[in-house]
Amino acid sequence: MQKAIVAVTGLVMVLFLIAHLSGNLLVFAGPEAINKYAVGLRDVSALLWTVRAVLLVSLVLHVYYTIRLRSLSAAARPIDYQRRQYEASTFASRTMLVSGLMIFSYVAFHLAHFTWGKIYPQYYAATYFLEGRGPVHDVYSMVVRSFQEWWLAALYIVAVTFVMIHLVHAIQSALQTLGIYHKRYVQPVRKASLVLAIVLWIGYVSIPLAALAHVLEPLS
Repeated sequence: MQKAIVAVTGLVMVLFLIAHLSGNLLVFAGPEAINKYAVGLRDVSALLWTVRAVLLVSLVLHVYYTIRLRSLSAAARPIDYQRRQYEASTFASRTMLVSGLMIFSYVAFHLAHFTWGKIYPQYYAATYFLEGRGPVHDVYSMVVRSFQEWWLAALYIVAVTFVMIHLVHAIQSALQTLGIYHKRYVQPVRKASLVLAIVLWIGYVSIPLAALAHVLEPLS
């Protein structure tokens, strides 16, 4: 049951990563597109808060049961192996707990930055005149100005890298736990999870890199 919770909550967050990226990439379409998208999300605030609640619960449960399962596993094997054998494992699988905890920490920082406006509040305060709606929160300029701060861009890229390392093993592990990971599909699933992680990584890091390279520029 505990493994199933970890698997399901992990897949929920994978789906969120895909959907979230589709919205984030609108920054390349310009301020009108992404600000209109952001306003559209606020127009369905009930749905938005439901999604946020599901994600928050999924994240907490995922972290809690991952740590619990790791503790139970360690307790069941009080004497560690004299020499660890890594042939059947990967770097991603061996670092799941560490990468997960680092991701959890960055999520809190990310919310403080982009959702609550506690990091560079002057960027968060920017407004944009959206036709038919008047002045709205300028998400475009906030994102671009933030990522033109090299340390914020670097921190984001490092965090995204950990997310994708975590994701490579998470998909395979989740499908296996849920009983839909047949031996015949081991290699295709591994390749598919790796390709998905690479595509998502490129999509996410393209935004801070474009801001740092001044391909994207704030409105003023």
